[in-house]
Amino acid sequence: MSNTLTPTTLLDIEVNNQKVQVIENETLRWISIDGIMQSAMSLSEPNSLVFPHMLFMAIPTYELSETNRILELGLGGGGLLRFLNDKFPKAHIETVEKSQQIIDLYKQFFNPNNSDNPIHCTDAYEFVKKQDLTPFDLIQVDLFDSTTLLPFIFEPDFYQNIKRLLTNQGWLALNTVLTERAQISKLADVLTETFPETTIYGFKAAQFANIVWVIGETNQILNPIWQQQAFFTTSKVDGLKYLLDD
Repeated sequence: MSNTLTPTTLLDIEVNNQKVQVIENETLRWISIDGIMQSAMSLSEPNSLVFPHMLFMAIPTYELSETNRILELGLGGGGLLRFLNDKFPKAHIETVEKSQQIIDLYKQFFNPNNSDNPIHCTDAYEFVKKQDLTPFDLIQVDLFDSTTLLPFIFEPDFYQNIKRLLTNQGWLALNTVLTERAQISKLADVLTETFPETTIYGFKAAQFANIVWVIGETNQILNPIWQQQAFFTTSKVDGLKYLLDD
């Protein structure tokens, strides 16, 4: 009997000296960069969240009292975008993605519902500087550089601009890949300076380097169910406190 999970390569190209592939088996379709899976979609349930850290990125969607406008920085394979479109079908959702190749891959292979959300092919750091944008109820930041930390990951101006784009009761979810506690501490200092009145929650999926930061613009309190799963909290008053082991 043949193995129904044997993968099939749908696309194999080189982008910026990196080998980019779209691969699928009977259950998943995914983007692979230099042999490492970056984003995946369930073929039977394309709106579901596949990776553990994405569940933490979704936490604010269960806390929002009103959701009219959402901004997503970083498209990848469109996992969060498909989820957000399904959960908030009437919301205006905009996405910023620097790579036109990634946008093209999403449209060809990872948009089964043919959603027509506006996608801006531009740099996220420059996009959030714009002064004429209407504030958003939710901002999702899921930016990735396969070779190094993003150059502005610790840049206070980036987060000040994001804060300016949040409504008074808005939420921010920020996905980072930080492998050292010194890096977590450094970013915690930047974020608590930006949100000095807020308790910030950090979440970490077991055996993953992803750290997801969940921030309410005006110190909205997370449901205790989420609080119990937090890896750490940080605030201007109480500092950085680890609640769970790595």
